[in-house]
Amino acid sequence: MKKAIFKAIPLLVIAAFIGILVFSVDGLISIEMMKAIDAVTSQNKVAFGEHIKGLLFLAIFLVPTTLLLAYLKGKYKKKAIVSAKRYYMEQIFDKEINQFQSENTAMYISTLTNDVSNIEMNYIDGLYEVVINTMNFIVGIIVIAYVSPIALVVGLVLGLLGTVISVVMGKPLQKHQEHRSEFYKDYTSYIKEFLSAFHIIKSNNLNDKVRKDFFNKSEAIQEKGYLIDRIVSYISATQNFMMMTMMYGLLAFSVFMAIKGNLTLGGVILIVNNMEKIMFPLMQISEWLPKIQSSKGIFKRIDNLLIKAVEHVETVEIDAINEAIGFEDVSFSYDVQEVLSHTNFNFEKGKKYLVIGPSGGGKSTVLKLMRKYFNPTEGKIRLDHYNLKDVFKEDYFLQLANIEQQVFIFEDTLLNNLCLYKEYSAEEIELAIIKAGLTDFVEGHPQGLERMLYDNGKNISGGEKSRIAIARGLLQHAKVIILDEAFASLDSAIAKNIEKTILDLDEVMVVNVSHVIFEETKAYYDEIYMIKNKNVYAMS
Repeated sequence: MKKAIFKAIPLLVIAAFIGILVFSVDGLISIEMMKAIDAVTSQNKVAFGEHIKGLLFLAIFLVPTTLLLAYLKGKYKKKAIVSAKRYYMEQIFDKEINQFQSENTAMYISTLTNDVSNIEMNYIDGLYEVVINTMNFIVGIIVIAYVSPIALVVGLVLGLLGTVISVVMGKPLQKHQEHRSEFYKDYTSYIKEFLSAFHIIKSNNLNDKVRKDFFNKSEAIQEKGYLIDRIVSYISATQNFMMMTMMYGLLAFSVFMAIKGNLTLGGVILIVNNMEKIMFPLMQISEWLPKIQSSKGIFKRIDNLLIKAVEHVETVEIDAINEAIGFEDVSFSYDVQEVLSHTNFNFEKGKKYLVIGPSGGGKSTVLKLMRKYFNPTEGKIRLDHYNLKDVFKEDYFLQLANIEQQVFIFEDTLLNNLCLYKEYSAEEIELAIIKAGLTDFVEGHPQGLERMLYDNGKNISGGEKSRIAIARGLLQHAKVIILDEAFASLDSAIAKNIEKTILDLDEVMVVNVSHVIFEETKAYYDEIYMIKNKNVYAMS
């Protein structure tokens, strides 16, 4: 993820140059002020007037440069965090479906909410603050060195000492930040679990147990946060003590130089005024370096989470399915449990197939293999003359329309849920609505297609969700329609009509895996396959 954040480095570099300009102008103001004070003590009115004019000019110039620096800071932060989040999402969607489904999605939620937020506050902000305050420190040292070169040596020693102390003291902070990140991952997973099982918890009187677990996990996270805040407080207190000691030491040094006659009154005032410009950047750098360092473990955890398990490199492009999808001596196992064993069968272009069998017999596995969620353990699935695992998923998925019992509904309008954010003509949409039996549903609401659907379709019925899924499939004009228990939530009369509509589609391969079998529509299928005992058998 660091590489994505580094895309914003050019903006940070520009900000650093503008920062040098801002701090240089501020330093010149200090020098002009010193000269003006020295002109007063020497009663040189002409010189005093010239230095006042210089002060006014520099002060006016300081305003737009300071605004420009603030603008660049905002642009840098926006670019860095947007690049990081874009990279994160791209890496997630680059994963295989089976790998993603085997992982706990709470890990991704925790990373996107907690870890990315920590990176923004500690790493992205930290880089900016360290760079800008380094520029400020350098200019401050140069300004003081203009008056007394010995002060340059003193300032550099102070800066080096403060940096070393910050790095050493930041080590424990990194470890605790990593632990808190792990706590948040488990915490997010737990919240996701008990919210998903809310009805089970309520109906089985598990409220007290869940409350106790929730409070224990919450307390553990807060305790870790308290420990981190305490460490940060110790670091800050130590750094502040050292910085104040150094500041007063430098003040005493400048007064000593003035007493010896090696420094003018204006020079003393300049050093006093610029001590803050040295000490404050040092304090800021010392504060931010441990935070930057603490992000190291979070980056490592994110990168490990985003590792893609590459099973096979795809090389074949397709734009159509011309002949068939064939299973040739295919075997498949989940770990050690074999589900299919050396099975052979075909789904031919334009034909209609009904797939039946006992629960747990392998029907869903056949569909997952057909959808390229998995590759066979042995044998191969043939797409025309190609091995299906060699075919690019993006090309293959364009040929498929999946209509499943578990339908996901986006929190958006009915229209967008039907079209899935793709462009279709009004005629195509109307025809899909009619064929999916959604006409009354659409016309029965005053907002029609602009009706909002909420939280995965909680404001509509299961049957209406199923018909939306069917309309989606019909709109895609795919050459293969896969029905996965698509009619389970529908009234039998409606289901029969929709099934017949889909089976009447010309040049479209239909594969219907279903427990719901209507005698009236069985005759419309070209082949009925029975899946049991790890094999696939033709029934007709």
